Amino acid sequence: MSTKSYTIRTAGQANIPVLGLGTWQSTGNDCVEVVSKALQMGYEHIDTAQAYGNEKQVGEGIKQSGVARDKFFLTTKIFPDDMKFEPEKLKAAAEQSLKDLDTDYVDLLLLHWPDDRVPLSETIPALCELQKQGLTRHIGVSNFNIANIVEAKKHADVPIVVNQVEFHPFIKQDSLQTFLNNHHILLEAYSPLARGDVFDNEVIQKIADNHNATPAQVSLAWILSDKDRVAIPKTSNPEHLQGNLDATKIELSADELEQIGKLARSDGRKIEHPDYSPQWDD
Repeated sequence: MSTKSYTIRTAGQANIPVLGLGTWQSTGNDCVEVVSKALQMGYEHIDTAQAYGNEKQVGEGIKQSGVARDKFFLTTKIFPDDMKFEPEKLKAAAEQSLKDLDTDYVDLLLLHWPDDRVPLSETIPALCELQKQGLTRHIGVSNFNIANIVEAKKHADVPIVVNQVEFHPFIKQDSLQTFLNNHHILLEAYSPLARGDVFDNEVIQKIADNHNATPAQVSLAWILSDKDRVAIPKTSNPEHLQGNLDATKIELSADELEQIGKLARSDGRKIEHPDYSPQWDD
């Protein structure tokens, strides 16, 4: 079955499907199966990373799906271990990802975290060069704060199209969101279901009941109500794929959006961030 309920977000000439499949903690045959089924169902956006240790499985899932490479948007991320953000190592890392994914290019290549050991004045031009060489169609960053992005933009001669960060109803990202909007960079939400906490929230559950939907779908619909956001919910359960995709059809009222927006708090992060995390803006 193919479901085409997508809309597209556009930034810096990148057309990014609004909802993708996240693959963090998806491993082995489960990863292969969920990627393959997602693409067959009509998903047009797959997100992985070197640090997930599953690029080979994602590549196998793509192969088993039978879906042509030009029919979906593929993202991977380079993790800054072993000084991989040095220009020559960055290229080698990108080439390894392409080999593991069994593809000639990715649509979006992200720096997974800031790395103070290698200046962005060196890393960003090298990342831009990978786009010019055709290894990736677009570039972006992940887990960058405003100061990181300001610095990155100084050294970029192609658009930075995405900042992928933790985002869900319980987290404050107002300052970052405003900055990204002003600079035509999309906020791409990982952990959009707050690691399952959305299921236990009474406000979200009540709104879900009003729409004959699940709390997961309401959380995703709330994120996607802003036209400058993309969401990449992770699931290893193929049965959840359709539910997440159907969230793109839910329209929340202004009052419902406001109710959910009030759930954010300063300590709302659900992901245990590493010691090298930047100072968050909210």
